Amino acid sequence: MRLRYRILSGYTVPLLLSVLVAIFVFLKVTDAKQAAETVETANAVVSEIYRLHLAVANMSKTARGYLLAKNETSLHNFEKEANNLRESSQALDKLVADPRQIETLHIIQDLGNRLYTDDKKLMTMVDAGKANDAVMLFRAGEALTLSRELEAKVREFESVESRNMQKRHEKLLDSMRLIVSAILWGTLLSVILAVTIGLFVSSRISETIADATNMVSTSSTEIAATISQHERTAAQQAAMVNETSTTVEELGASARQSAEQAETAAGAAQKASTLTEEGKTAVNQAVEGMTGLKDRIGSVAGRILRLGEQTAQIGAISTLMADLAGQTNMLALNAAVEAARAGEHGRGFAVVAAEVRKLADQTKKSAGEANALVAEIQKATNSTIMATEEGTKTVDEITKLAQRVDGTFSSISSAAGGVYNNAQQVLLNTRQQSAALGQVVSAIGNINTGSKETAAGLVQTKVGVQKLNEAAQNLKAMV
Repeated sequence: MRLRYRILSGYTVPLLLSVLVAIFVFLKVTDAKQAAETVETANAVVSEIYRLHLAVANMSKTARGYLLAKNETSLHNFEKEANNLRESSQALDKLVADPRQIETLHIIQDLGNRLYTDDKKLMTMVDAGKANDAVMLFRAGEALTLSRELEAKVREFESVESRNMQKRHEKLLDSMRLIVSAILWGTLLSVILAVTIGLFVSSRISETIADATNMVSTSSTEIAATISQHERTAAQQAAMVNETSTTVEELGASARQSAEQAETAAGAAQKASTLTEEGKTAVNQAVEGMTGLKDRIGSVAGRILRLGEQTAQIGAISTLMADLAGQTNMLALNAAVEAARAGEHGRGFAVVAAEVRKLADQTKKSAGEANALVAEIQKATNSTIMATEEGTKTVDEITKLAQRVDGTFSSISSAAGGVYNNAQQVLLNTRQQSAALGQVVSAIGNINTGSKETAAGLVQTKVGVQKLNEAAQNLKAMV
C-alpha cells in the first residue's frame, strides 16, 4: 500500500468517529431545540394561565364591587377582565396540545362563560334597581360556587402545566448534558484514536522507510564495491594498453630498422649485380683474347685472382642477405605474435607480417643459391689458377671454361637481380608494416583514451553512489 493511502486509512477511523459524534450532536441539538421550544411554549401556557387566573379573580372581585356599589369603573373593569379571560382562553386553545389539558381547558372555558353569565345577570339586576335581590342571589352561593370551581380548575390546569414544564425543562437539561458528554467523549476518543493510529501508522511507515533505506544503503555499498573493482580493472586495462602501445612502438622501431637493413641489402644486391656485369665483361674479353691466351696467361691468372676476390665479396653479400632474411623472419614472427595480442586491431598487421615472412624466406633461399653459385665460381677460379700454373691446358679448354664462367656470371647476375627485387619488396612491406603499426598505435591510443574516460566516469559514478549512500544514511537517521 502506498504511503498516502496508509496515512489516509490511518485517519479514516478518527474522521468517521468525528462524523458520527457530529451527527449524534446534531440530532441531540435538534431534540434540545424542540425541547426548548416546548419549554418556551409551556412558559407561554403558564403565563396565559396566570393571566386567566388573574382575570377570573378580578372578574369576580369587580362583580362583587359592582353589587356593593354601582359604578361605571367596576363595570368597565368587569368587561375588561372578561375580555382578558376570553383572550387567554383563546390563546390557550392554540398553545395547549395535551388532550387532558385541552379537556380541562374546555371545562375552564365553560365555567368562565357560566360565571360571566351569572355575574352579568347580577349586574343587570343591579342596573334594574334590584340590588338587594342581586345581593341575596349572590349570597345564595351559585356564583361563588362557580368562582371557586373555576379557580380550582385553573389551579389544577396550572399545576399540571407546571409539572409538564418541569419535565420538559429536565428533558432539555438532559439533552444538553448528553450533548456536552458526547462532545467531550467524542473529542477525547478522537484524540486518543488519532494519536494511537498516528503512532501505529508512523511506526509502520518508519519501518518501511527504514527497510527501503537499508536496501538502498546495501545496494549502494555493493554498487560502490563493484565500481571500485571496475575502476581497478579499468586501471589495469589502461596499464596493459600502455604496455601494448610501448611494444607496438618497439615493433615500429624494429620495422623501421628492418626497412633500413632492407635498403642496405638492396644497395648491396645492386652492387653485386654491377660486379657481376663487370665479371661478364671480363670473361668476354678473355674469350676474345683466347687466341693469344698463352701469351697472356699471367694476365688471365691475375684477372682470375681478382675475380676470386670479387666472388668472395659476392659471397659475403649473399651471407649478409641470408642473415638479414633470418632477422626479418624473426621480426615478422614477433609482429605476428603482437598482432594476435592486439586482437581485431592487429589483423591487418598480421597479414603484412605473414607476407614479410614469405619474402624473407624467398630472400634466404635466393641468398643460398647465390652462395652455391659463388662456391662454384670460387671452385672454377681455383681450377683456372691451377690451369694457368700448369700451362698445359689447351685454349679450347680455357675457352669452355670461360664460357662456363660467363654462364655462371649470368646466373649470379640473375640471382643478384632477384635479391635486389626481393630487397625492394621487403623494403615496401616493412614500410607498409610501419604504417600499419602507426595505425595500431593510434587505435591503442584511442583505446587508452576510452579506458581513461571510462575510469573517470567510474570515479564520478562512485562519487554519486557515495552521495546516494549518504542520503540513505541521513534518511535512516531521520527515521
